[in-house]
Amino acid sequence: MRRKNIALFTAQPEASHEIRIIKGIAEQCRKYGYHFSVFTPLTHLEFKRTAYVEAEADIFRLCNFDRIDGLILDAVNLVVGEGQKIIPSLLERLKEYPNLPVVSLEMSIGDIPVIKSNNEEALREMCRHAIEVHGKKKICVLTGPQGNEVAEYRLDICLDEIEKHGLKVSPDHIVYGDFWYSSGDTLARKFAADKTGLPEAVLCTSTHMALGLIYRLRKLGISVPEDIIVIGFDTTNEGCCNDVVLSAYDAADAFSAAETVDYIRKIIDPGKEILPYESDVKKMFFPGMSCGCNPDITRALDAFRHAAYLVAYNSSSDYEQNEIGFGRMMESYCLEEFTASGSPEELFEKMDEMIYLLKPFRNYQLCLKEDWLDESAADQAGYPDRMMIALSARMTQELNSDVNRTAEVFDTADMTPLLNDEALEPSIFYFSPLHFEQITFGYSVIRRSLEDSCILTLVYRTWLRFVNNALEMTRTRRQLLTMSVRDSMTGLFNRRGMNLQLQKMPFGDHIGEKLFVAVFDMNGLKIINDTYGHAQGDNAISLMSSAVKKATLPGEFSVRAGGDEFYIIGIGDYDASDIPARKSEFRRILKGLSDASHAPYEVTASIGIVTEPVCENTSIDSAISRADEIMYEEKSQNRSFHR
Repeated sequence: MRRKNIALFTAQPEASHEIRIIKGIAEQCRKYGYHFSVFTPLTHLEFKRTAYVEAEADIFRLCNFDRIDGLILDAVNLVVGEGQKIIPSLLERLKEYPNLPVVSLEMSIGDIPVIKSNNEEALREMCRHAIEVHGKKKICVLTGPQGNEVAEYRLDICLDEIEKHGLKVSPDHIVYGDFWYSSGDTLARKFAADKTGLPEAVLCTSTHMALGLIYRLRKLGISVPEDIIVIGFDTTNEGCCNDVVLSAYDAADAFSAAETVDYIRKIIDPGKEILPYESDVKKMFFPGMSCGCNPDITRALDAFRHAAYLVAYNSSSDYEQNEIGFGRMMESYCLEEFTASGSPEELFEKMDEMIYLLKPFRNYQLCLKEDWLDESAADQAGYPDRMMIALSARMTQELNSDVNRTAEVFDTADMTPLLNDEALEPSIFYFSPLHFEQITFGYSVIRRSLEDSCILTLVYRTWLRFVNNALEMTRTRRQLLTMSVRDSMTGLFNRRGMNLQLQKMPFGDHIGEKLFVAVFDMNGLKIINDTYGHAQGDNAISLMSSAVKKATLPGEFSVRAGGDEFYIIGIGDYDASDIPARKSEFRRILKGLSDASHAPYEVTASIGIVTEPVCENTSIDSAISRADEIMYEEKSQNRSFHR
C-alpha cells in the first residue's frame, strides 16, 4: 500500500520560521509513518528580481494533488511578493480536489481552514520577564503592520498581559512597524530625537525589529540594556551572534505546524490515535545581554558555528561529522569545478564527485527537461509531462555516495520515482527548482529519513545556485558550439562541423571499409534570385537542404559546404553499383518537396558521388574534388532547371 504523503508549500526553508514549521510537521509525520514532501523556492517570494522569483515559484506547479493526502500552506510566506500571483491559481486548482484536506498556517487564504500559531503563552512570558524579572514599568510595544492579523494578535496579547500587572502602555508607546529591521531603526531615531520620553523596555514582536532597534540605539548613543532593555520574539541565529546578544522568545511555530498534521490525520485516518507534539514554553526563552540577563553561551556558540566560515574539518563536532558547513563547501571549489565543465557529461561527473557536500541524505536526484539544452526550451515555463533524471545518488551506510548517471525518464506526475517505492521508510522530500533567471531546467529532489536531520542549510541553496549557473553555462557553451559547427539557415553541419565529425571517424579505424562522398549543387539559384527575389532563393536552399537531410542514411552526416552546395559523407559497406539508386532516390525526394512547396519554379540539382576504399592515405579533400568533378560534368550536360 502506498505510504500517505503530506505536502507543505513554503519558501526559503533554511530560515528560522520555516525550520520550526518543518520540524513540527516532520516530527508528527515520523510518529504516524507518513512521507513529508516540501515544495519550496529557495529564495523569499518578496525577492526583488521578479523573473528569478517567478521561476522559483514554478515548483508549486509540480505538486500532483493526486499523489498527496494532505496539503499545508505556510501562509506567511505565500501571501507576499510573487506569492500573491500564485494564490488565485492555487485556489482554482484546489477546486478540482474537494476531498483533499488543506490547511493554512497562521493566516487565512481564501476559505481554507486556518490553524493559528498558539503564541499566547510565549508572548505573555516575554511581558512577565520584563516586568517581574527586571522590574520595568514603562514599556513600549513594537509590532508589525497595522491591520495585519498576526501583528494585531501579538500586540493585543502583550497589552493584555501588561494590564494584568496593573500597568498601562501609553499610546505613544504602541508602535506599528513592518516586522523588519527598518521598523526598529525608525523607532530608535524617534527615541534619540526626544530622550525625555524614553521607555524602560521595548518588547518587539519580531527579532528583526529588535535587532534593527538595538543597532540604531547604540549608534545614537543610547545604551542597551543600561538605558533601555530590548526583548524580541521569534528567535533567529542572527540574534545569538549580535554584538549585544538578543534576549528572545521562540515562536510556537513547530507546535502549530504539528497541529496541522493532526488535523489532516483526523480526516485521512479517522479513529487513529493522535500523538500530541511536546512543547514547553519555559524552554522557548533564550536569554541574552539585551535585557541584562546572562546569554545562553551554548546556544550562541551553536549559532556561531552554523554561521561561521570554517575551512577545516572539526572532528569533535557532531555537526561537522554529519553535515557539511558553508565554509567547507566553498573551499571545495565546487563552483569552479562545475562551471569549468566542457559538456553536460563532464558537469554531471563533477557533481558526482561533489555530492558528498549535501550529506546527510538518503537519495538525491537532478531532474531535467529532456530538451533542457535546446534554445527553444527557454520559452517554456513549468514542467513537461516527462522528466529525465540526469544524476541520481544514494548514500550508503558507509556515508559514501552511490551515483547513477543513466538518464532515466519518468512521468512528471510521479514527482519522483522514489515515491513509487512502497517499502521506502517514512521520509522527507525537498522539491526545489532548477533554473537560470526565468529559464526553467527542471528541479532537484533530496530525500532524508525522518530519523535524520530534516533541516536544510544555506549549503543546499548555494549548491543549487552553483548548479543553476553551471547548467546555463553548459547550455550556452553547447549553443555556441552548435552555432560554430552548424549552418544557421539549414541546421546542417558547416565545413568546421564537417571536420569535427570526420575527427570522430578516423580513417585508420575503418581500413577495409568504403568512403562515400556525395556532392549536390542546386541548379539555377542565381536565376531564381534574380527572377523571384532572394526570399524565394532562400526558400529553394531550404528545400534543397531538407532533401539532403532526408537522403542521409544512418551513419552518414550532411553538410552545407557553402552557397548552394551540399555534401553527404559516410563510411561503411558501400558499393559503386548503388550510386544510380542513391541519385534517383535523392531526385525523387527533392521533386516531392519542390512540388509540395507550390513554388513558381522547380528545384533541381546536379549530383556527383564517389566511393573508394579507406586506407591510411585516404584524403577527404581528394574524394570531394572527384565528386565535384562528376557533379560539374552532369551540370554541363543538363541546363534545364526551372519551369
